[in-house]
Amino acid sequence: MRHADPRLIDPSLLRSMPLPRADPEKGKVGRGKLLLVAGSPGLPGAAILAARAALRVGCGTVRLAAPRSIATAVGVAVPELMVVPLPEQGDPASLVEGLREHIEASDAVAIGPGLVDDATTAAFASAFLAATPLPAVVDAGALSAWADGGRLGGAGARVLTPHVGEMSRIAGMEAGEIAGRRAEVAGRFAHEWGVVLVLKGAETFIAGDGGAYLNRAGADGLGTAGSGDVLAGVIGGLLARGADPTTAAVWGVHLHALAGGAAAGRLGDDGMMASDVVDALPGALMKLHATPSRAPASPRRDGP
Repeated sequence: MRHADPRLIDPSLLRSMPLPRADPEKGKVGRGKLLLVAGSPGLPGAAILAARAALRVGCGTVRLAAPRSIATAVGVAVPELMVVPLPEQGDPASLVEGLREHIEASDAVAIGPGLVDDATTAAFASAFLAATPLPAVVDAGALSAWADGGRLGGAGARVLTPHVGEMSRIAGMEAGEIAGRRAEVAGRFAHEWGVVLVLKGAETFIAGDGGAYLNRAGADGLGTAGSGDVLAGVIGGLLARGADPTTAAVWGVHLHALAGGAAAGRLGDDGMMASDVVDALPGALMKLHATPSRAPASPRRDGP
């Protein structure tokens, strides 16, 4: 199969795929509701970064499902969150059942930032995605479910966000082979798995039914701890706002890159951290909105 050459992401391209407008009459409900499943006792910061990123790109509400031992601390760190404490242990089916009402109250989900990458997480992520009809970002620890189970169930669209090392594991390929054929590999597996695939790197390739795209913007400083958690939150927030999966991925990757570039310009590549990228997101979004038009809002359910 021949895969189309990717289109370079720039403001002109983004004008052709605008983000939805929020309905001001609906307040925060009109800006989308994200369920974020993230964090672990060893990595509570990943949940904070992803949650703040989703809020910083205009998502109206974020519900964070996190282990009970860290849930309160994360809620204090990000007071805008609705926190859903999860039992520290439990079988996957019962954990997912405990989240069902929160799935039903959301417009999109993101799962993976800061989750422990082990068999227990893979089983939970697999059960969660199979039970989730909403569009979902699958990142970090949750990608192990894809590696173990192949193409997973669930009616919703899936946006996978692996770096080359994670892609090597879930695709069963050598990392060097992927690095040398990134566009081809992204296009092939996006088609085979029926997903939007964001293959992260200094150049990030995005592939799916909506086409193939290449992002070259960014900064060396984006190769820092927590940067991927920020990207997952950005894409999740845009999905919750009503963007289709390809649009959310393309805008999300470019927004993340521009925010990283702004942070590096202020602090230098060596001095910037992932939290600096989060803080730079509103400015990057304002810059992009200065030129592209915006699409009408998608219909959305009322509720908290």
